[in-house]
Amino acid sequence: MDTKLKNRVAVSAWLFLFTFGLSGTLPFLFHSYYPDQTLMYAYITCGLSALFVSLFWLKKISIYESLEYETYAQYYNRLPIDVSIVIALFFGLCTLIQVRNVGPTFSYDVLQYLRRLFICTVLVALTMMQGQFIIQRFRDKDQWKMAWEYSVIHRTNTAIRDAFLSRSTGAQVMLLLGIIYASGFGIMVVCIQPKAILLYVPLFVMVTIPALVITFGRVGYFNRIVETTNRLAAGYAEPDLPIKGNSVLAKLAENVNALKHGVETSLASQAKSERLKTDLITNVSHDLRTPLTSIITYTELLKTPELSAENRDAYIEILDQKSKRLKVLIDDLFEASIMASGSIQLVREQVDIAQLLQQALAENNELIDQSTLQFRVTTPDVPIYCVVDGQKLWRVFDNLIRNILKYSLEHTRVHISITTSDDNVLLTFKNITKYELSENIDELFERFKRGDTSRHTDGSGLGLAIAKSIVDLHGGRLDLGVDGDLFKATVTLKCVR
Repeated sequence: MDTKLKNRVAVSAWLFLFTFGLSGTLPFLFHSYYPDQTLMYAYITCGLSALFVSLFWLKKISIYESLEYETYAQYYNRLPIDVSIVIALFFGLCTLIQVRNVGPTFSYDVLQYLRRLFICTVLVALTMMQGQFIIQRFRDKDQWKMAWEYSVIHRTNTAIRDAFLSRSTGAQVMLLLGIIYASGFGIMVVCIQPKAILLYVPLFVMVTIPALVITFGRVGYFNRIVETTNRLAAGYAEPDLPIKGNSVLAKLAENVNALKHGVETSLASQAKSERLKTDLITNVSHDLRTPLTSIITYTELLKTPELSAENRDAYIEILDQKSKRLKVLIDDLFEASIMASGSIQLVREQVDIAQLLQQALAENNELIDQSTLQFRVTTPDVPIYCVVDGQKLWRVFDNLIRNILKYSLEHTRVHISITTSDDNVLLTFKNITKYELSENIDELFERFKRGDTSRHTDGSGLGLAIAKSIVDLHGGRLDLGVDGDLFKATVTLKCVR
């Protein structure tokens, strides 16, 4: 006989001995009465002796390992913890009753007694196994927490609490259940007392039927919301849900509409981003390839042995221009990337904005004089100070002025003004555009986007993107506007009072 089988036999024998001991102890504890007192005392004595022997024997055998309770624990633990406790208590009560009644009968029927003892032994084994399962679940803190969250009591409490998250909804459900219960109870009353129908019918018409109509209306509204969300999730375009009243379902429908519009906006933004990304790649390739192609071409020409000195100097001059052009493009692209990442450090100091603007105009004075534009600059009489990085902000003003010089219609006026509003200073740049601008003015902030769509000018297309990033880093705002051919750029910054 192998060890496993020996353990099972030993456990079975122990269970019979322990059950027999309980059957003899319980009559002693509960003072049960048997006609044959001699037999009763003898049975109790044997029972107590068997109980002590089984307890002593318990130290030498592994009861639960032999019962292989781990095999069944994984199935038993699927039950909610409170349900398993109730089942274990029920088994324990049944076991207690059966063990108490297993004592000697009046007929002294040995087979009947053994049958009762066997049934009690099985009940004792099942009760002990369930007790072990429950104890194991209580020992593991994480498992106990999970078991409690899965329990019927906890889930019922959560369901009731969730039902009354909106008190009006919870109250309406309770009222509806009360009306339905009262209607059913009324039918029973009418069956017992037919005269009560005179009261029941008017109440049924005035209370129960309106309640059912309202309920079916709410259910239909809810089903419509569910159907709409299912179709939206499947990718179909659906009209907005109607908003009926101020109920929870109306709020849900309103939120669904808001989510739908948010998704539509997000998809439109994503499509725009993909389009601009494609334009960026195309424009970068074009702007970088043009000077690079010229550099390669004129480099090959310089290798010609019979090239004259005059042509050589001209080619070198072109190479110098194209190289500088390529450097400007690469530097601007690099600077735009740094600005967009927000990793640039600002050296802030108190600066007079009007004076900084005058410096930017002075730097471009030669170009302004060469142009046919008439600049009208309006600045306040008193200094306006802002805590900014003067060098970086000068770059913004310089870019806006150079854009005016490149893209303004000849023989027109340019208006630049500085005004204050509350704690802000507003710098406004206005000019008449040479080229027709797109209605979507915000696209000018995108990289390599130009007002000159033919790309005949020398700009990199990164100026406004860089300028906007610099203003954003200062906590300000750069806004663009178009009114016909009038182009307006407004820089808003916090000023120091």
